[in-house]
Amino acid sequence: MTYGAGGPGAPAYGSLFPDSVPPDSVKAPGVFVFDKDFQNPRTFSATVGYERQIGSDLGVSISYTHARTDHLTRFFNANDTLFGVANVGPWGTGPKALGTLTVVQSSAKSRYNGITIGLKRVADPHFQFAANYTLSFDKSDDDNERDPFTFRYAKANNLVPEYNWSDRDQRHRFNGWALVKLPGEIYLNNRVSYYSAQPVSETCGAGNVGTGQRAGSPQDRICTDGTAPDSGRVLLRNTLRKDNAYFSWDIRISRPFPAGPRGQVEALIEIFNVTNTDNFKDPAYGGLLFNFDGTIRSGLGDPRQLQAGVRWVF
Repeated sequence: MTYGAGGPGAPAYGSLFPDSVPPDSVKAPGVFVFDKDFQNPRTFSATVGYERQIGSDLGVSISYTHARTDHLTRFFNANDTLFGVANVGPWGTGPKALGTLTVVQSSAKSRYNGITIGLKRVADPHFQFAANYTLSFDKSDDDNERDPFTFRYAKANNLVPEYNWSDRDQRHRFNGWALVKLPGEIYLNNRVSYYSAQPVSETCGAGNVGTGQRAGSPQDRICTDGTAPDSGRVLLRNTLRKDNAYFSWDIRISRPFPAGPRGQVEALIEIFNVTNTDNFKDPAYGGLLFNFDGTIRSGLGDPRQLQAGVRWVF
């Protein structure tokens, strides 16, 4: 089809698109680029520890770990209206106007400090155990390394309030196991795990203070201070804790039976989550549809489960 003199003429601009697609969204397309100074993440880590035997069959240990990571990935809108005038980004006007200008930067960082205390007894054939407890402090200013659709900061022109507890921060972690040989050649194996809750951001409310309620988006952390939103205070990221603490006690009861000169048959019963703890699952950000933190479920965790079986060892 030809346009111009003798032709039917070019169609009206707006008629090229469905009513559900505003022409402005095509005139100002979103652009996705990498920062010219982008670098891969770099981590320096160091651990010092001390272990000592106390008694004939008991060992105790303590260790400290520090890890510092720089050049973490941050998805950043360089055409944010906060960088322009009259609520328009610096590349938001003119014949070559842009919409969202997503720049993949390497400007984020994280810092981890953790102390681990351990106790173990592994030589006694009738009673063995090992347990360790970690007290850790994990901070970062952006935990979004895989989600290209979401900006995790509250205000593009003020990233200082983003540096606080990391999404993955868990203040307390405990893991332990104990193997007991009971009379009658019965073995009782126990495993206990506990992880404290992870952080989540808080909504700013009246008086420019936190409401104690979970923020639905980073912008919920912005306090207007009675003025324009771009001049308000921003609450620190991740100041609250989710309801996703984890506890599980699993046990296995087994009894081996000789099965010829080359092996044995072991009958066993296993019970998982003996206390039937809820272990609520909560994605790091938003729902599961566009969640990139590895969480594939939400809501209650696995209930108490029991299984029985037979194993042939040869």
